[in-house]
Amino acid sequence: MHTDKYLQINGFSVRYREEGRGDAVVLVHGIAGFLEEWEPAMEILSKNYRVIALDLPGHGLSDKPEIPYTLDFLTGFLKDFISVISPGRIYLAGHSLGGAICLNLVIKYPSLVKKLMVLNSVFIKIPFSLRFFSPGFFQKINIPVPLSIVRLITRQSFYNNSTRSRNWLNHAYSYINKPGALRTMFSIFHEFMTLRGPNKELVNTFLHGLSQVEVPVLIVYSGKDRVISNKNSLLLHKHINNSMIRKVQNCGHELQYECCEEFCSIASGFFNA
Repeated sequence: MHTDKYLQINGFSVRYREEGRGDAVVLVHGIAGFLEEWEPAMEILSKNYRVIALDLPGHGLSDKPEIPYTLDFLTGFLKDFISVISPGRIYLAGHSLGGAICLNLVIKYPSLVKKLMVLNSVFIKIPFSLRFFSPGFFQKINIPVPLSIVRLITRQSFYNNSTRSRNWLNHAYSYINKPGALRTMFSIFHEFMTLRGPNKELVNTFLHGLSQVEVPVLIVYSGKDRVISNKNSLLLHKHINNSMIRKVQNCGHELQYECCEEFCSIASGFFNA
């Protein structure tokens, strides 16, 4: 049985789980994500590490304040969370948007992190199917999302759809229908992109910061990702001097869940090296 824990960070409640002992590994999900995405990986990695997964603000069972969900806000939150749960430097892994947040963290607060792993990230090349939701008026939408729509949309996150468990789907459906969850998702779209493409000012600042990253970074991308273009990972590798890159061939966007054993093997090898 997994035990939920809660922390008060900057005035709002944040849910997290931790398993195992040893060096701390913090796992950060992406947009509209939830900590259960990391459950299978936590079971494996916790044999050798103290593994911590969380619901970002606006997600899962964490509080959903009605605020702009900017990259700097989410990065500042993650910095404060890490400072509370771990007295020393950590290993860090971020998926999709979580990878962008983690990269921004090592740009701004490199002393917190020993090594960083990013999975199917970031927001430089964005498909129109996501950019469509960037206008601000979408944040006013407050209607239930039917299970059929959640099932249809999340099919894109998996290469082999049979690996998307009923439990995973039920979590995705439940959490996107929590009050404030849709507003959070559309706020992130609005902050990170426009109808024409990514937020250019944000991207330019971000890319400049990447050139200064000294923390070892492993970039992992899926060969069958239908959500985020592989060009994002290749661009990251180009801009981060101290980076390595790995491809997981037959896997979709939800790499850490669909290809959990391979993810854990890569992560352990990287953290232990």
